[in-house]
Amino acid sequence: MRYFGIAMLLICSIGLTSVSAKVVSRVAAVVNKEIISTHQLDQRLQAQLAKQQKQPSPVQMGALRQELLSRMIEESLVQQRIAELNLTVSEEEIETALLDVQKKNKLSRDDLEDAVQSQGLDFADYRDNLRQQILRYKLIGEEVRSQIDVPEREIVEYYRAHLDDYRLPPEVELSAISFPVSRKASEQERTQIRKMVNESLTRLQQGEALAEVADSYNQTYGAVGGSMGKFVYEELTPEFVVAINQVEDGTFTAPVEMPTAIHLLRVDDRLSEGLRQFDAVKFDIHQMLLDQKTDARIKEWTKALKNKAFIDIRL
Repeated sequence: MRYFGIAMLLICSIGLTSVSAKVVSRVAAVVNKEIISTHQLDQRLQAQLAKQQKQPSPVQMGALRQELLSRMIEESLVQQRIAELNLTVSEEEIETALLDVQKKNKLSRDDLEDAVQSQGLDFADYRDNLRQQILRYKLIGEEVRSQIDVPEREIVEYYRAHLDDYRLPPEVELSAISFPVSRKASEQERTQIRKMVNESLTRLQQGEALAEVADSYNQTYGAVGGSMGKFVYEELTPEFVVAINQVEDGTFTAPVEMPTAIHLLRVDDRLSEGLRQFDAVKFDIHQMLLDQKTDARIKEWTKALKNKAFIDIRL
């Protein structure tokens, strides 16, 4: 189970407070047998306002307060459902999540603790918040995701309906021999290098191996040669594109002179526009459709929790 996304969300939402805070003022809402106090709601509101650059108007403030209360009611219902199902999180699971964050962000444990503390949260509280997020992840997995199926038929239908998303642009496969040229080279030095490049081109056109030709000029002129790999045309310089468009496959271009090198290019192959194969994108499509269905089902599941619960909003 991967918790990196959850843990990073926590880093960005450190200001949240627990629904089960002990400080009691007036009752904002009753959720079954649980109480959400106005003190808890105000804490959540202040944490939210601290993240906003512009203070809301009184009307916007009222709407934000109601929105936050609605979220807190949902959180309370989730916590109650977690308790009903006796879901737990082990220390090993929390440690795995923390290590995942460290690995993805190339952080040591000390670095992670410093990042958390710089946001004003004690690391122990961060771990507790992480535990709550993992519990919710488990609950969603058990009550929502386990009920969702993405048959292969739907994956195939999506693939066929979105073929344009999976088209591959034309590519060209190149080899080259390159002679480096110093930016400070005199015109006489450049002329000498051009002479060697033309010599090389003649030898290549006569059938000598590219590697052999490059090696023969390596010690004196620093020439290097070999396969360059495959490129989308947009990845190549305009000078390269013009040169390769003037030759047939398997043949070398005229010298292409650039500020720091002179190149001889060979077109090894031209690949026309293609299509990513279904098997190569099947997993990604499955995950996308699964996420879409999960988001929709979570809304239905949350609505069902509310409908079954006793909720008394007193604001």
